[in-house]
Amino acid sequence: MKSLIAIIVAALPFTTSGASAEPPFIGGLARPEQVSPRISGAVLISELSCAACHATPRADLAAKLGPDLSAIGARAHGAHLREFIANPAATKPGTTMPAVLGHLPAAERTATADALAHYLTTLGGPASTFTRPAPAAVERGRKLYHSVGCVACHSPETPLADSVPLGPVAEKYSLASLAKFLEDPLAVRPGGRMPDAKLDHFEAVDIASYLLRDQAEPPPAFHPDPQLVARGQVLFTQHRCDACHTVDGPRTGPTLAALDQVRAERGCLSAQPGAWPQYSLSDSQRTAVRAALVPQAAPLSGAENVERSLTRLNCLACHQRDELGGVPANRNAHFTSQDENLGDQGRLPPSLTGIGAKLKRDWLREVVVNGAAARPYLNTRMPKFGAANAEPLAIWLKQLDTLPPAEFTRVAKSDKPHEIGRELAGSKALNCIACHTFRGKSAAPLRALDLTTMTERLEENWFHHFLANPQRFSPLTIMPGFWPDGKSPLPDVLGGDSGKQRDVLWQYLERGPEAREPQGLVLEPLVILVPNEAVIIRRAFPGIGKRGIGVGYPGGINLSFDAGQMRLGSIWSGGFIEASGLWRGQGSGQARILGKDTTPFPPGPAFAVLASPEAAWPALDDTPRPSPHSFTGYSLDAQQRPTLRYSVDGFSVEDFFIERRDTSGRVFIERTLKFPAAPPAAMHFRVAVDKIIEPRGVHEFAVGQNLRVRLPSEPIVRNAGEGKELLVPVRGELRIEYHLAAKP
Repeated sequence: MKSLIAIIVAALPFTTSGASAEPPFIGGLARPEQVSPRISGAVLISELSCAACHATPRADLAAKLGPDLSAIGARAHGAHLREFIANPAATKPGTTMPAVLGHLPAAERTATADALAHYLTTLGGPASTFTRPAPAAVERGRKLYHSVGCVACHSPETPLADSVPLGPVAEKYSLASLAKFLEDPLAVRPGGRMPDAKLDHFEAVDIASYLLRDQAEPPPAFHPDPQLVARGQVLFTQHRCDACHTVDGPRTGPTLAALDQVRAERGCLSAQPGAWPQYSLSDSQRTAVRAALVPQAAPLSGAENVERSLTRLNCLACHQRDELGGVPANRNAHFTSQDENLGDQGRLPPSLTGIGAKLKRDWLREVVVNGAAARPYLNTRMPKFGAANAEPLAIWLKQLDTLPPAEFTRVAKSDKPHEIGRELAGSKALNCIACHTFRGKSAAPLRALDLTTMTERLEENWFHHFLANPQRFSPLTIMPGFWPDGKSPLPDVLGGDSGKQRDVLWQYLERGPEAREPQGLVLEPLVILVPNEAVIIRRAFPGIGKRGIGVGYPGGINLSFDAGQMRLGSIWSGGFIEASGLWRGQGSGQARILGKDTTPFPPGPAFAVLASPEAAWPALDDTPRPSPHSFTGYSLDAQQRPTLRYSVDGFSVEDFFIERRDTSGRVFIERTLKFPAAPPAAMHFRVAVDKIIEPRGVHEFAVGQNLRVRLPSEPIVRNAGEGKELLVPVRGELRIEYHLAAKP
């Protein structure tokens, strides 16, 4: 049996290692015209882990920490490991992993890679079982992948040449192992090239589902052979794998000639085969490495160290600093905002020019090390790089970026600067709250940076310089300059002294969340009451947008309807809505739901024709093209209850809701769906989606914690991603009851 295994292994179609492989790809060097050869070389030397074998006193050439292999068997499939070890660049083009076995004859290289793979699959195993990605999770993952920042480095669905290769993820990972990696990439790749995007478990599963969307079958089974495992463990040390990787212990130190003694015409830099790691470097990469290794070269300056770190971590893919980096045109569309009113400032990551002078030391460290962020409107997330990778960057930025002392006069405490600052921030003076939130509250549709956290983050000196001339520091800002040419628009406040006015604002904001709210932040509430007949409000509602229809029913039960997607938005009990947000500013606010037990319903189409009961529910089509659905209006009964009329994929629907009481006196909603013409065959109606959908009686189901639904016929309950779907075949009129848990 063992001889048969040996024959099979020897016959595996490994490609030979050679110079024809693609060179290593470093994301931060994808735009090389922006980076000097000396900096490029330093980044390459670090990323290729040259110092893992060649000692050097230079911190800028420190070896990147390779992936931790102590649990690789639970993370990667054995067949992939075998191919990757035999020829890394052919298996994953652009990898920084050299062909350590490239100097061996083909048969020996194959056998060595096989033994190493057998050994590695025993570490941390067993491998997770195969799970086919759910279509709904794939769609959610597609949206997340293209919005949270993945495409800043990797290709979107339309491949881009300047992208970090993903490699054969479907051959390497299972759904579970890839999701676990995405949740905490720094745990297994401490080198930081793949930062932590701060995904929760469900987001990681969704993105993993998208990346593995074509993984239809499980990979070939791989069973470690004890003899090969033992041999692989010995080979792991013999081939110096432990110079870059940890396996339940520290890495071995450098053992070869020091970097300053490396000869360019030999070894890794020579492009010649031999008993050394083969990197398949391009000519320009070799030139850059040699430039970084010039004997007696001066140490990198602070500015050069900043440039090197920003390049190595690929910060410049999102951020601009002076003339370097910034979002490239081919990726611009993927940087989006939750608030279109903020313009480009609300969707593009902020500039890093002068960032050390702008941010306080502790906050700057939290940003670059732990991914702290203060801009909730950005869909692109600031990732976490970890202290080992990014803490020196925070120190260099703080040392390098300076501003001259701002000129202003401090206002004495006896002159009540906090009260004057509160007045200036309010709606009758500078009106800061027209754009900024205050303790998370907003007086207008714009929701720019929160005023109560500013002094926690910003240097006071920078604050004064910025307010005096915002466009100097942020050309994209919509922040107005309140003191043009140093002149105040409020001459009666502190004698019109612009420096004093900025100072009282700072002193007021220094109180943080304890500061009194500025005038105009809290508008008088406008509560819409529901008398003895229904009340209809057609404006924006949570989770719906501007095409929302809210209906409050007598008895204290209410709903919202999405007239864009033709679906029920939510149901809640108690009070109806607080509507002041609907008429403030430009009227682009939304209703605030009152009451309790709000039960949301899933976005996307409520009706669909399914080829089979197992067919996936169609995903929400958010592309900018004409919708196949249309809302045609509504009529009212004697109690002002609407019958909503709309069409879905060409067939008409009449949708009527009415409040009812059960035998205990609780109010519930009865919904009647009528179809003037016969519905298409295989038409289904999606009643609900939730993690919990359980039977509670005849045609009665509990949905989540707050809702029970009663249906006219036997429904379909099926798995959908991380939850379940409740579907009803449409063969004629439908009557559905929605009962909330709490009594209105």
